[in-house]
Amino acid sequence: MQTQTKTTKKTKKEIDDTKTEDLKKWILALEKKQEYFSTKFDKIEEKIKDSIAKQSTDDALSDITVWALVLWSSDIHYECFEDRVVVRFRIDWVLVDIFSVNYKEYKLLLERVKYSANLKLNITNLPQDWKYSIKIEDRKLDIRVSILPTKYWENAVCRILDSKKSIVNFDELWFFWTAKRIIEKSLEKKNGMILVTWPTWSGKTTTLYTMLSKLNTRDKKIITLEDPIEYEMSWVIQAEVNEKNWFTFQNWLRAILRQDPDIVMVWEIRDEETLTTATNAALTWHLVLSTLHTKSASETIDRLISMWLKPFIMASALDVVIAQRLVRKICPFCKKEKEKTPQEIAIIKNMMEEIGMKNITTDNIKLYEWTWCEKCNNSWYRWRVWIYEIIHLNESIKDLIRWAQKTEDILRAAKEIWFIQMKEDWILKAIKWYTTIEEILRVV
Repeated sequence: MQTQTKTTKKTKKEIDDTKTEDLKKWILALEKKQEYFSTKFDKIEEKIKDSIAKQSTDDALSDITVWALVLWSSDIHYECFEDRVVVRFRIDWVLVDIFSVNYKEYKLLLERVKYSANLKLNITNLPQDWKYSIKIEDRKLDIRVSILPTKYWENAVCRILDSKKSIVNFDELWFFWTAKRIIEKSLEKKNGMILVTWPTWSGKTTTLYTMLSKLNTRDKKIITLEDPIEYEMSWVIQAEVNEKNWFTFQNWLRAILRQDPDIVMVWEIRDEETLTTATNAALTWHLVLSTLHTKSASETIDRLISMWLKPFIMASALDVVIAQRLVRKICPFCKKEKEKTPQEIAIIKNMMEEIGMKNITTDNIKLYEWTWCEKCNNSWYRWRVWIYEIIHLNESIKDLIRWAQKTEDILRAAKEIWFIQMKEDWILKAIKWYTTIEEILRVV
């Protein structure tokens, strides 16, 4: 008996996706690898160890925080290993080894961290977390502390909450003009819901607080519901969830709506009940800002439906979905133009064709590489750039949602009204020299 082998014919999209993945692997394999390094690291180690030797752990902790700010860090990590504890800074969202200390030195540092954050010094077998505030010159910083017992001792992570970095000018959020116009129009409305989505470390905090700052005028009442409060804002009423005492998001949100707010910011929609309450608020003449964990703007609609939000209610309440990621910005001090590789040309052509810009030649597109310098800690990158995917729900898209149409149909309709797709945003920012193709391929 003769057996037949069944062959499955791939679609053009599947073939293109396979080609893109192969090109991505080739480009990342060719990328020059360079670790963060600076002569400043040796100076930091010398100064900190000198303060610890003098039993001045308060100065040591303060100096570590100051140097983290100087190096544009968001977090300080103390990681315990068998023979040492490594102090690492998260610089531009990449963890960098700064120096190491022995366990005797770390014991003094850890006690100071716990004492500053009002944590129990004698508890070493349970996780603890809280925060403390310090003032450096004219800047007030909140430091959020997390202690985790591990095999060798207690790991500590200190997140630096600096409002000067996380509340920026709206123009500094790196929106292209089409996206900027959509969001500004949405912020001018009296009601509706704006969702900022994507995973942790995508800069959702900065986007939310910057939009709140733009809305913050004395003729409006703004109330936020946060877990925890990360940055204090003048003239904004900020409430903090405490689920240990049964003060959950949904319970607090109901109470907040009785306070007659114009604008409500809910830190995160985690469950069906919070989503229902927030949606009802958007339908009853409130502007609601919130976050949700999804992989893309289009998948947000599926996620909301899976949380049992009825499509016709979603269509009436939801106005804009902003999906975003953070990538590192190229260092302007040591960049130089480079010759494009065949793989880079191919992936640019593929992406340009996919976003409807196939008529633009790659000959005029410039790519850059860098010689290393101290200003970027020999890393090539300095600070950050956002890339976005934004869906504005106009009447045609709302009708598709009401009739429970497929995500592909909604995306097709969105592309007709200046839909900013993630691939479009990242390729445009790469060819405008804001970041590199390698960096975007690493993140997206």
